[in-house]
Amino acid sequence: MKSIPSALVAVLFSSSAAFAITIDGVKDAGYGAALSVQTVETGFGDNFSEWNAGYGRIESGRLFLMLTGNLEANFNKLEIFIDSKAGGQNVFTSSGNDNANRMNGLVFDAGFTADYHLILRRGNNGGNDTFDVDFANLGAASFSSYSDILGGLTGSATTGTGVNANGIGVAYDNSNVAGIGGGAPNAANQAAALAVLTGLELSIDLADLGATGDIRVMVGQNGGGHDYWSNQFLGGLAAPQGNLGGDEAGGFTGEGAIDMTHFAGDQFFTVVVPEPSSLAMFAVGSLVVMAGMRRRGEEARN
Repeated sequence: MKSIPSALVAVLFSSSAAFAITIDGVKDAGYGAALSVQTVETGFGDNFSEWNAGYGRIESGRLFLMLTGNLEANFNKLEIFIDSKAGGQNVFTSSGNDNANRMNGLVFDAGFTADYHLILRRGNNGGNDTFDVDFANLGAASFSSYSDILGGLTGSATTGTGVNANGIGVAYDNSNVAGIGGGAPNAANQAAALAVLTGLELSIDLADLGATGDIRVMVGQNGGGHDYWSNQFLGGLAAPQGNLGGDEAGGFTGEGAIDMTHFAGDQFFTVVVPEPSSLAMFAVGSLVVMAGMRRRGEEARN
């Protein structure tokens, strides 16, 4: 049979390339539209700890997450909870790492049951700039901690293995100086939030999440002790909204066991397993049809 038409080869390759994602802290086109856009200006400092939008994709056996914005280099804790399978915690109980037990009793939104918990933090530790990641399996009450994985405050790397049998891709780009403002409790400019293309990027093997379908993700910005929540969540809180603190009203209690059902809407977003690309399917179908036509033409000539 003759070679595949070059135009159709180009269609197939362009369809595949459209979904290519590089873990470098810069949003790729393959993520598509935002799954959550920030609703309130940050109470933790403009371009210090702000989260503009959340993007996600399930592809090639991995969960890809892109969170645009900034994480302050003062060891504030970015909390990421993942609901990837049946069961899980609707009321949080820590796996025992990083004083996360101060959030024990945290109530998630209805319909969200956390299976995994990631903590991300950056800052200077004894003269060494470091970016650290914890990955906890909440059902097994086990965790792995990975210190200074970027060799500094920014960059990209892959964690070691432990509770996660496969390395977690991590990248952070701190170049954002735009996006939402720091005028909490005011409503955020969502167009400005969507214009931000840099921040935190993660890639996690689906086998390490026990995932076979859609995945729910909750992102929340906490203070350095897991006991003082900002107003930066994805999905976002309804404006106007200042920092939640430990008592949901901005007060410090020494604990972070807030109740997300007290706030309107869902403070999580869902990453959906993608349908097969209609473009790729069309291209494949075209190849089959054209190959059949060539074969019949050759048979008629013979």
